[in-house]
Amino acid sequence: MAETRAPSRGTNFALAFRALPADQREAIRAVHTFSRAVDDCVDESPDPGRAREEIQMWRGEVAACYEGEPREPAARALRPHLQRFRIPRAYLEELLAGVEMDLTHLRYGTFEELRRYCYRVASVVGLICLRIFGDEEERGRAYAENLGVALQLTNILRDLGSDLKRGRIYLPREELHAFGYPEEALARKERSAAFLELMRFQVERARGFFAAAEREAASLDPRRIVAAEIMGRIYRRLLARIEASGYDVFSREVRVPFHERVWIAGSSILAAHAAR
Repeated sequence: MAETRAPSRGTNFALAFRALPADQREAIRAVHTFSRAVDDCVDESPDPGRAREEIQMWRGEVAACYEGEPREPAARALRPHLQRFRIPRAYLEELLAGVEMDLTHLRYGTFEELRRYCYRVASVVGLICLRIFGDEEERGRAYAENLGVALQLTNILRDLGSDLKRGRIYLPREELHAFGYPEEALARKERSAAFLELMRFQVERARGFFAAAEREAASLDPRRIVAAEIMGRIYRRLLARIEASGYDVFSREVRVPFHERVWIAGSSILAAHAAR
């Protein structure tokens, strides 16, 4: 069984969602713990066959959340929030399908294939959060979808090196080819002129999704989406730091310092309340 872990107080997640009312914060933490447990069963397992069995076990747990009584602690903790906030079962099934793609898709041919993965593992979590924030009609659907893709693309750029160790390359093959940067060069962690151009392209695309989310946010209640906005602003800062490092994502993990994240969270909360 995969280990379930709550976020530490210093994580991006914890900083963002401390801004929520207690009931929403508890629900988001349950979603996070569940998604981490599912993700870990793939990332932490050296045996793909065992990981597939665990994914199937979690599918059974999701079914039990809606049709019976789940057994796993992460699923049992999640179940009452699924009922309270009327979270569709399809979202959890999509999340499981996305995590399973890490067993079946070690490479992506096109960006459209990658975007489907980003939707499943990130945008769907945003859609679940929308329900918890009180947007049952999902007026913010486009916002959640775009922000989720932006966050996941940023993660992919930050984690190029660590993903290589797991044998995964998320940058689309057709784009590696278009920029003249073969997989062999990536395996050697070459920071050539071709690599720099490829990374500039990837950063600008992520910024495009952040911008699309920002346009959608203008029509939403800022107090309702403040936690998501904190996450978005932290990750936009992370993207800028990746760029400022000269796209050196191999020698060290690029991070946003804790004091900057605290400032982003505090200023976002103040701005949301000022807009009342």
